Amino acid sequence: MKLNRRRLYVLTAFVFAFILIAAGFLKYWPNAHKTSAAFNKPWSALLGRIKHKNLNLPACKKESLFSCTAEYLQYLHYLPISYQDSKGYRFQFAAPSILRSVADSYAWNSQNPFFLGAIAQYLEASGQLRDGEYAKTQINKTLLSSLKKSAEKGQFNRHAWKWVLVRQAKKGEKATLYANGKKIFSSPINTGEFGTTPDGTWYVFLRFRTTSMSGLSPKKISDKVYASLKTKHPKDVGCLDGHPVKWISYDDSGIKYVDYFNKGIALHYIKRPRYGFPQSAGCVEIPRNAAGFLYKKTGYGTIVTVIGSAGKTQAKKQEAGKTSKGLSCSEKNKA
Repeated sequence: MKLNRRRLYVLTAFVFAFILIAAGFLKYWPNAHKTSAAFNKPWSALLGRIKHKNLNLPACKKESLFSCTAEYLQYLHYLPISYQDSKGYRFQFAAPSILRSVADSYAWNSQNPFFLGAIAQYLEASGQLRDGEYAKTQINKTLLSSLKKSAEKGQFNRHAWKWVLVRQAKKGEKATLYANGKKIFSSPINTGEFGTTPDGTWYVFLRFRTTSMSGLSPKKISDKVYASLKTKHPKDVGCLDGHPVKWISYDDSGIKYVDYFNKGIALHYIKRPRYGFPQSAGCVEIPRNAAGFLYKKTGYGTIVTVIGSAGKTQAKKQEAGKTSKGLSCSEKNKA
């Protein structure tokens, strides 16, 4: 049955009214676009343009390049925190106390891990970064220009903000994944022996579904063996967290679900008989299914925080030639 002209006008008005209401909802509920998949496709582009018309773009007239870049990342929903001098950091969602504490430990500047992570997230989302490529998070006019174009087109981030918390312990080590401040996943993990996984907060800067890894792994030895090797092969031994160790080289292929976040330290899968205690060379090792799930849910720029280090300080390789000859590791610590 054909609709008459009056009914067509009423139907058209109803559709536009619905769109305007939805746009208003997005305007006054910053995270609403993350809570309903119904808006993502095919309405995301249209709603983005509507939202852009209803919200003013950051002015950035007298602000620094860092401040302006941060404002655009916040506007596009890649950076979920803002900083106020008197009140500290403010999250766009209900953040757990430990996340607030982590944020408070970092200054609001161009080296802030949350800020750098937001840039990496944007580069991946805008097609400028793919797995196997390093995230180059330099602040420059080219990046700011790209952010402005995305804002003008209403190309907002449609994904929840992810955070991985790694808890180190002698027993019961685990990693927990949060989305917009809510815990969604947890798994037992292994961290590095002798304090080789330092505490701190970083962002994922390089990803591989499958890759190879090589390096040196510490193996505990006796003071007697240490003293003997130090004389003959000084570069093969060192002290970690007060323990004499021998450096064993490894070259492993087929390592899956790899997220590098701190130099050569990564979240990844490796087969182990058991998980939950320090036994790696520094990386955060995860069971296969858990590692696959985590890799799928995270991405470039995901923030990774490590707490509870068993070591007193960040462990560093110490060559015997740089220490007092004839002393054991325990004696060196007392010297």
